[in-house]
Amino acid sequence: MAGLAWGSGVLARPMSADLDAVTLEDGTGETVLLGELVEGATILHFWATWCAPCREELPELQAFAEAEGLGERLVLVSVDTAEYGRVAAFLDNLGVGLSSWRQVEGNVGSVFAILGYPSTVVVDGAGEVLWRRQGAVDWGDAVKAGEVTDLLEE
Repeated sequence: MAGLAWGSGVLARPMSADLDAVTLEDGTGETVLLGELVEGATILHFWATWCAPCREELPELQAFAEAEGLGERLVLVSVDTAEYGRVAAFLDNLGVGLSSWRQVEGNVGSVFAILGYPSTVVVDGAGEVLWRRQGAVDWGDAVKAGEVTDLLEE
């Protein structure tokens, strides 16, 4: 079996991603390369304002991030083409206090072979993909969420 078992998030074969192929911006207009935000194992969560499952998952992801004290080990990236203000308003309307970046150059879908959103990837500092999941993750399920947190400790 080649590729990824999407249901489990476990990679059947190694995959590397060029983290510097994607440029992100924050609410102030500051831009950075995705690779500049990754120091060691990091959770990358890709989402969009037009994504119905994202609307349900983001509050759960926030609760998980707070419970685990993830801080900078969690990077949210909106793939919206609308201006950043729409992204911020969407999060605010959901009551989600997590900060998010917005993709402005490059394409995370191409870099990580993502076919839909939300999608979550865990990478190491060199861009090696350790885990990925297309679709919402049940962040309240200790076993499923544990797959991710275990990788952060390695």
